Amino acid sequence: MKYVPVSKRRLHKRILIFSIIFVSVVTVAVATFFIVRAINTPQQPEENSEEEKSDDNENEENQDSEEDTKEETSTEPEEEPLLVQAGNCTVNWGKLMLINYHFTVDQGFISNRRTQLINLTETYGINELNAYNGVPLLDAEAAAQLNAMINDYESTHSGHEMKTVSCFRSYGTSCGRLCAATGTSEHHSGYACDLIDPAYGTSLDTDTLPNHIEWQWLKENSYKYGFIDRYPEEWAGGSMAQPLNVDENGSTGYYETWHYRYVGNPAATEIATGKYNNGKYDSFEHYLKTSGRLKSLTSGSCL
Repeated sequence: MKYVPVSKRRLHKRILIFSIIFVSVVTVAVATFFIVRAINTPQQPEENSEEEKSDDNENEENQDSEEDTKEETSTEPEEEPLLVQAGNCTVNWGKLMLINYHFTVDQGFISNRRTQLINLTETYGINELNAYNGVPLLDAEAAAQLNAMINDYESTHSGHEMKTVSCFRSYGTSCGRLCAATGTSEHHSGYACDLIDPAYGTSLDTDTLPNHIEWQWLKENSYKYGFIDRYPEEWAGGSMAQPLNVDENGSTGYYETWHYRYVGNPAATEIATGKYNNGKYDSFEHYLKTSGRLKSLTSGSCL
Protein backbone atom coordinates (compact mmCIF):
# COMPACT_ATOMS: atom_id res chain seq x y z
CA MET A 1 0.00 0.00 0.00
CA LYS A 2 1.22 3.43 -0.97
CA TYR A 3 1.79 5.74 1.93
CA VAL A 4 -0.33 8.91 1.95
CA PRO A 5 0.84 11.75 4.10
CA VAL A 6 -1.42 12.71 7.01
CA SER A 7 -2.09 16.18 5.64
CA LYS A 8 -3.51 14.76 2.39
CA ARG A 9 -5.74 12.29 4.25
CA ARG A 10 -7.20 15.14 6.24
CA LEU A 11 -7.80 17.09 3.04
CA HIS A 12 -9.60 14.16 1.44
CA LYS A 13 -11.72 13.69 4.54
CA ARG A 14 -12.73 17.34 4.59
CA ILE A 15 -13.62 17.21 0.90
CA LEU A 16 -15.80 14.14 1.49
CA ILE A 17 -17.60 15.75 4.45
CA PHE A 18 -18.16 18.93 2.48
CA SER A 19 -19.60 16.99 -0.43
CA ILE A 20 -21.99 15.12 1.81
CA ILE A 21 -23.15 18.36 3.45
CA PHE A 22 -23.57 20.04 0.05
CA VAL A 23 -25.64 17.19 -1.35
CA SER A 24 -27.81 17.13 1.77
CA VAL A 25 -28.44 20.87 1.62
CA VAL A 26 -29.34 20.73 -2.07
CA THR A 27 -31.66 17.77 -1.46
CA VAL A 28 -33.44 19.57 1.39
CA ALA A 29 -33.75 22.75 -0.65
CA VAL A 30 -35.24 20.96 -3.65
CA ALA A 31 -37.68 19.03 -1.46
CA THR A 32 -38.68 22.22 0.35
CA PHE A 33 -39.29 23.96 -2.99
CA PHE A 34 -41.68 21.31 -4.22
CA ILE A 35 -43.50 21.11 -0.88
CA VAL A 36 -44.08 24.89 -0.78
CA ARG A 37 -45.16 24.88 -4.39
CA ALA A 38 -47.64 22.11 -3.75
CA ILE A 39 -49.12 23.97 -0.76
CA ASN A 40 -49.47 27.29 -2.59
CA THR A 41 -50.91 25.87 -5.82
CA PRO A 42 -54.80 25.92 -5.72
CA GLN A 43 -56.41 22.57 -6.26
CA GLN A 44 -58.39 22.16 -9.44
CA PRO A 45 -62.01 21.06 -8.86
CA GLU A 46 -62.69 17.50 -9.80
CA GLU A 47 -64.75 16.98 -12.88
CA ASN A 48 -68.38 16.22 -12.20
CA SER A 49 -69.49 12.69 -12.65
CA GLU A 50 -71.80 11.90 -15.51
CA GLU A 51 -74.69 11.65 -13.03
CA GLU A 52 -73.95 15.09 -11.54
CA LYS A 53 -73.67 16.62 -14.99
CA SER A 54 -76.99 15.08 -15.92
CA ASP A 55 -78.62 16.48 -12.75
CA ASP A 56 -77.20 19.95 -13.42
CA ASN A 57 -78.46 19.93 -16.98
CA GLU A 58 -81.89 18.75 -15.83
CA ASN A 59 -82.08 21.49 -13.20
CA GLU A 60 -81.14 24.13 -15.75
CA GLU A 61 -83.81 22.84 -18.15
CA ASN A 62 -86.42 22.87 -15.39
CA GLN A 63 -85.52 26.45 -14.47
CA ASP A 64 -85.78 27.53 -18.11
CA SER A 65 -89.12 25.72 -18.41
CA GLU A 66 -90.47 27.43 -15.27
CA GLU A 67 -89.38 30.85 -16.54
CA ASP A 68 -91.03 30.21 -19.91
CA THR A 69 -94.24 29.10 -18.20
CA LYS A 70 -94.33 32.24 -16.06
CA GLU A 71 -93.90 34.41 -19.13
CA GLU A 72 -96.68 32.60 -20.99
CA THR A 73 -99.21 32.86 -18.15
CA SER A 74 -98.33 36.30 -16.84
CA THR A 75 -101.55 37.79 -18.22
CA GLU A 76 -103.87 35.27 -16.59
CA PRO A 77 -105.36 35.48 -13.08
CA GLU A 78 -103.25 33.94 -10.38
CA GLU A 79 -104.19 30.38 -9.59
CA GLU A 80 -104.92 29.19 -6.10
CA PRO A 81 -103.67 25.88 -4.69
CA LEU A 82 -106.28 23.12 -4.97
CA LEU A 83 -108.48 22.79 -1.89
CA VAL A 84 -109.54 19.14 -1.65
CA GLN A 85 -112.20 17.79 0.67
CA ALA A 86 -113.11 14.12 0.82
CA GLY A 87 -116.32 13.68 -1.11
CA ASN A 88 -119.13 15.92 -2.28
CA CYS A 89 -122.47 14.15 -2.12
CA THR A 90 -124.02 16.49 -4.71
CA VAL A 91 -121.63 16.04 -7.65
CA ASN A 92 -124.06 13.60 -9.33
CA TRP A 93 -127.03 15.92 -8.96
CA GLY A 94 -126.44 17.54 -12.34
CA LYS A 95 -127.75 21.10 -12.48
CA LEU A 96 -128.47 21.02 -8.73
CA MET A 97 -124.91 20.14 -7.68
CA LEU A 98 -123.50 22.42 -5.01
CA ILE A 99 -119.91 23.64 -5.00
CA ASN A 100 -118.79 26.03 -2.28
CA TYR A 101 -116.45 26.26 0.71
CA HIS A 102 -118.01 23.19 2.37
CA PHE A 103 -118.89 21.17 -0.75
CA THR A 104 -115.66 20.97 -2.71
CA VAL A 105 -114.45 19.10 -5.78
CA ASP A 106 -111.03 17.74 -6.69
CA GLN A 107 -108.85 18.10 -9.77
CA GLY A 108 -110.16 14.87 -11.26
CA PHE A 109 -113.71 16.21 -11.28
CA ILE A 110 -112.62 19.57 -12.72
CA SER A 111 -110.61 18.01 -15.55
CA ASN A 112 -113.37 15.59 -16.49
CA ARG A 113 -116.08 18.24 -16.31
CA ARG A 114 -114.27 20.38 -18.87
CA THR A 115 -114.56 17.63 -21.48
CA GLN A 116 -118.36 17.59 -21.11
CA LEU A 117 -118.98 21.25 -22.00
CA ILE A 118 -119.64 23.08 -25.26
CA ASN A 119 -118.10 26.23 -26.72
CA LEU A 120 -120.61 29.09 -26.46
CA THR A 121 -118.90 31.16 -29.15
CA GLU A 122 -118.81 28.38 -31.75
CA THR A 123 -122.30 27.12 -30.99
CA TYR A 124 -124.27 30.31 -30.32
CA GLY A 125 -121.96 33.23 -31.11
CA ILE A 126 -121.84 34.30 -27.44
CA ASN A 127 -118.55 36.13 -26.95
CA GLU A 128 -116.17 36.35 -24.00
CA LEU A 129 -115.25 39.88 -22.90
CA ASN A 130 -111.71 39.08 -21.72
CA ALA A 131 -109.48 37.06 -24.06
CA TYR A 132 -107.32 35.73 -21.21
CA ASN A 133 -110.33 33.76 -19.92
CA GLY A 134 -110.26 31.65 -23.06
CA VAL A 135 -113.40 30.45 -24.84
CA PRO A 136 -116.62 30.39 -22.77
CA LEU A 137 -117.61 26.79 -21.93
CA LEU A 138 -120.95 25.68 -20.50
CA ASP A 139 -123.16 22.62 -20.08
CA ALA A 140 -125.20 22.01 -23.27
CA GLU A 141 -128.63 22.36 -21.60
CA ALA A 142 -127.58 25.50 -19.75
CA ALA A 143 -126.01 26.91 -22.91
CA ALA A 144 -129.24 26.61 -24.90
CA GLN A 145 -131.16 28.45 -22.19
CA LEU A 146 -128.46 31.09 -21.83
CA ASN A 147 -128.62 31.73 -25.56
CA ALA A 148 -132.41 32.17 -25.38
CA MET A 149 -132.08 34.53 -22.42
CA ILE A 150 -129.42 36.67 -24.09
CA ASN A 151 -131.41 36.84 -27.35
CA ASP A 152 -134.47 38.08 -25.48
CA TYR A 153 -132.44 40.66 -23.61
CA GLU A 154 -130.79 41.96 -26.76
CA SER A 155 -134.10 42.04 -28.68
CA THR A 156 -135.57 44.32 -26.02
CA HIS A 157 -132.42 46.44 -25.72
CA SER A 158 -131.59 47.50 -29.25
CA GLY A 159 -127.89 47.92 -30.00
CA HIS A 160 -126.80 46.09 -26.87
CA GLU A 161 -124.82 42.86 -26.54
CA MET A 162 -124.48 40.72 -23.44
CA LYS A 163 -121.13 38.96 -23.04
CA THR A 164 -119.62 36.46 -20.64
CA VAL A 165 -116.82 37.41 -18.28
CA SER A 166 -115.81 33.82 -17.55
CA CYS A 167 -117.99 30.71 -17.43
CA PHE A 168 -116.25 27.40 -16.71
CA ARG A 169 -112.91 27.71 -14.91
CA SER A 170 -110.42 24.98 -14.13
CA TYR A 171 -108.89 27.09 -11.34
CA GLY A 172 -109.86 29.46 -8.56
CA THR A 173 -108.46 32.93 -8.10
CA SER A 174 -106.75 34.76 -5.26
CA CYS A 175 -108.35 38.14 -4.67
CA GLY A 176 -109.66 37.78 -1.16
CA ARG A 177 -113.33 37.19 -0.33
CA LEU A 178 -114.45 38.33 -3.80
CA CYS A 179 -113.04 35.12 -5.30
CA ALA A 180 -113.26 31.41 -4.60
CA ALA A 181 -110.22 29.17 -4.27
CA THR A 182 -109.67 26.22 -6.58
CA GLY A 183 -111.95 23.37 -5.56
CA THR A 184 -114.58 25.70 -4.06
CA SER A 185 -115.51 27.79 -7.11
CA GLU A 186 -118.94 27.29 -8.66
CA HIS A 187 -117.34 28.00 -12.03
CA HIS A 188 -116.09 24.38 -11.89
CA SER A 189 -119.68 23.15 -12.25
CA GLY A 190 -120.14 24.09 -15.89
CA TYR A 191 -123.49 25.71 -15.01
CA ALA A 192 -122.34 29.23 -14.09
CA CYS A 193 -121.38 32.38 -15.99
CA ASP A 194 -120.51 35.94 -15.12
CA LEU A 195 -122.49 38.19 -17.48
CA ILE A 196 -122.16 41.82 -18.52
CA ASP A 197 -123.30 44.34 -21.12
CA PRO A 198 -120.14 46.38 -21.96
CA ALA A 199 -122.28 49.38 -22.86
CA TYR A 200 -122.79 49.95 -19.13
CA GLY A 201 -119.14 49.33 -18.15
CA THR A 202 -116.68 46.45 -18.18
CA SER A 203 -115.85 46.16 -14.47
CA LEU A 204 -117.53 43.65 -12.18
CA ASP A 205 -118.40 46.03 -9.36
CA THR A 206 -121.50 45.75 -7.19
CA ASP A 207 -121.41 49.49 -6.49
CA THR A 208 -122.26 50.12 -10.17
CA LEU A 209 -125.45 48.02 -10.06
CA PRO A 210 -127.74 51.06 -10.53
CA ASN A 211 -125.93 51.79 -13.82
CA HIS A 212 -126.15 48.23 -15.15
CA ILE A 213 -129.57 47.72 -16.69
CA GLU A 214 -128.64 44.17 -17.75
CA TRP A 215 -128.03 43.02 -14.15
CA GLN A 216 -131.39 44.44 -13.10
CA TRP A 217 -133.06 42.71 -16.05
CA LEU A 218 -131.38 39.40 -15.22
CA LYS A 219 -132.50 39.58 -11.60
CA GLU A 220 -136.13 39.93 -12.70
CA ASN A 221 -136.16 37.56 -15.68
CA SER A 222 -133.39 34.93 -15.43
CA TYR A 223 -135.55 32.37 -13.57
CA LYS A 224 -137.77 32.09 -16.68
CA TYR A 225 -134.78 30.48 -18.41
CA GLY A 226 -133.71 28.32 -15.46
CA PHE A 227 -131.05 30.71 -14.13
CA ILE A 228 -130.81 32.30 -10.67
CA ASP A 229 -128.99 35.24 -9.14
CA ARG A 230 -126.53 32.98 -7.34
CA TYR A 231 -125.15 35.51 -4.86
CA PRO A 232 -127.81 38.01 -3.75
CA GLU A 233 -126.78 40.71 -1.32
CA GLU A 234 -129.28 39.57 1.33
CA TRP A 235 -127.61 36.13 1.46
CA ALA A 236 -123.97 37.27 1.51
CA GLY A 237 -123.58 36.64 5.24
CA GLY A 238 -122.23 40.08 6.01
CA SER A 239 -120.34 42.75 4.12
CA MET A 240 -117.59 41.70 1.74
CA ALA A 241 -115.08 43.37 4.05
CA GLN A 242 -115.84 40.80 6.76
CA PRO A 243 -114.48 37.23 6.93
CA LEU A 244 -116.09 34.64 4.66
CA ASN A 245 -119.35 33.37 6.14
CA VAL A 246 -120.86 30.23 4.59
CA ASP A 247 -123.07 29.04 7.43
CA GLU A 248 -125.79 26.56 8.29
CA ASN A 249 -128.49 29.18 7.67
CA GLY A 250 -127.82 29.36 3.94
CA SER A 251 -125.38 32.25 3.64
CA THR A 252 -123.37 32.04 0.43
CA GLY A 253 -120.42 34.17 1.51
CA TYR A 254 -120.56 36.32 -1.63
CA TYR A 255 -122.39 39.26 -3.17
CA GLU A 256 -122.08 39.35 -6.97
CA THR A 257 -124.67 41.00 -9.19
CA TRP A 258 -123.20 39.44 -12.36
CA HIS A 259 -122.98 35.75 -11.42
CA TYR A 260 -125.80 33.58 -12.79
CA ARG A 261 -126.22 29.88 -12.24
CA TYR A 262 -128.35 27.41 -14.18
CA VAL A 263 -130.50 25.13 -11.99
CA GLY A 264 -133.40 24.40 -14.37
CA ASN A 265 -136.81 26.09 -14.58
CA PRO A 266 -138.59 24.35 -11.65
CA ALA A 267 -135.86 25.06 -9.09
CA ALA A 268 -135.16 28.55 -10.47
CA THR A 269 -138.84 29.48 -10.14
CA GLU A 270 -139.04 28.18 -6.57
CA ILE A 271 -135.88 30.08 -5.61
CA ALA A 272 -136.88 33.34 -7.28
CA THR A 273 -140.40 33.27 -5.82
CA GLY A 274 -139.19 32.18 -2.38
CA LYS A 275 -141.20 28.99 -2.03
CA TYR A 276 -139.11 28.00 1.01
CA ASN A 277 -138.24 31.54 2.10
CA ASN A 278 -141.56 33.27 2.83
CA GLY A 279 -141.93 34.63 -0.68
CA LYS A 280 -138.49 36.27 -0.76
CA TYR A 281 -135.58 35.50 -3.10
CA ASP A 282 -133.84 32.43 -1.74
CA SER A 283 -130.19 31.35 -1.69
CA PHE A 284 -129.25 28.13 -3.44
CA GLU A 285 -127.81 26.70 -0.21
CA HIS A 286 -130.91 27.51 1.83
CA TYR A 287 -133.16 26.12 -0.91
CA LEU A 288 -131.33 22.78 -1.05
CA LYS A 289 -131.57 22.35 2.71
CA THR A 290 -135.15 23.49 3.31
CA SER A 291 -136.43 21.52 0.32
CA GLY A 292 -135.11 18.38 2.02
CA ARG A 293 -132.10 17.62 -0.16
CA LEU A 294 -129.26 18.47 2.23
CA LYS A 295 -128.87 17.49 5.88
CA SER A 296 -126.17 20.02 6.70
CA LEU A 297 -124.72 23.02 4.87
CA THR A 298 -121.42 22.99 6.74
CA SER A 299 -120.52 19.31 6.95
CA GLY A 300 -120.87 18.52 3.26
CA SER A 301 -123.49 15.83 3.94
CA CYS A 302 -126.69 14.92 2.13
CA LEU A 303 -129.81 13.23 3.48
